[in-house]
Amino acid sequence: MVPAAETNLTGGPTGAPDLARLNTALAPRLGAAKITGVRVEPIGTGQMAESRRLRLSFSEPCDVPMTIIAKFPSADLGTRATGKATRCYEVEASFYRDLRDALDVHAPHCHYVERNDETDDFLLLLEDFAPCHQGDQITGCNIDEARASIDELVRLHGPLWNSPLLPTLGWLNRSSPDQRLASYGLMQMVFSGFMERYRDRLTPQARTIGDEFARDAGNYSSRVAPHSTVVHGDFRLDNLLFTDTGRVGVVDFQTVTHACGALDLAYFIGAGLSTDVRRGHERELVQRWVDGLQGYNVTLGFDEAWLEYRRFTFAGYMMAVIASMIVKQTERGDEMFMAMANRHAQHATDLDSLAVVRG
Repeated sequence: MVPAAETNLTGGPTGAPDLARLNTALAPRLGAAKITGVRVEPIGTGQMAESRRLRLSFSEPCDVPMTIIAKFPSADLGTRATGKATRCYEVEASFYRDLRDALDVHAPHCHYVERNDETDDFLLLLEDFAPCHQGDQITGCNIDEARASIDELVRLHGPLWNSPLLPTLGWLNRSSPDQRLASYGLMQMVFSGFMERYRDRLTPQARTIGDEFARDAGNYSSRVAPHSTVVHGDFRLDNLLFTDTGRVGVVDFQTVTHACGALDLAYFIGAGLSTDVRRGHERELVQRWVDGLQGYNVTLGFDEAWLEYRRFTFAGYMMAVIASMIVKQTERGDEMFMAMANRHAQHATDLDSLAVVRG
């Protein structure tokens, strides 16, 4: 596999696109102008892909912003192999090509997207949401930030709720029973290694409910949900940018899929809030999601939403187990995965979610 720094989609020595690549990619928006200089700044933690802020200078005024975000494959060959196996790079590039403009979610505007099917190399040139601050999955968020995030989730889910378009997008349809069973099988495969590595950092609930769920997940993977929409799949604080305008920017669409919207809802609330704050506000937040969807003519009762919400408390726990064992290990990554696993385990315990998936 070709290292990121040598791909034909970037050309820069650090993996970021060089001047020639940028001028070619952005030519339709540059007009007569040329990009004459670029200053590269690292951003993000780069666990699955690399992101850089590019500060551009031009030969003359043009429609291209002075700062954009470049996203491209990880420099770590193991992570690149994981990205190809899980189709993360293909999915994110396809999202910006096919779906971003059909949704109301505050995702970055995409200036350019390209992907090589054979090598899995890709390049995204995206809107820069700065000034903003990134959410912190480890510390969690306050209730006002949670409400703003739920409102953005509505804007993701509402426009294409039960849309006939979604089943036609082959790259999006990764949530069939067979595929969900494969994901569950992967969790079972890596679970013993997860427990061996993190046992001392997991709460008793995280160890117990993890053992129970890994032993018997009931119909969690095989059941067909009563409704479906565009689901982010990793809607958590590290992928949310809180802007000065009050809107929440949503990034990292590498796990987007066609599934039940309550998955994103439970995933965000279960890991994004401390246990005490979550317990005090989760019914309010679920109701906010239900009420927001009414603006898109979605008819969904609270009781139905609450049942699906309880079911998907396990989505974040599964993500913590699988992701921690297949991406490159970092100190912050370990802290993040432990926060997710421990909070989601308590979430599932509080809501007796095993009874729902086994009922």
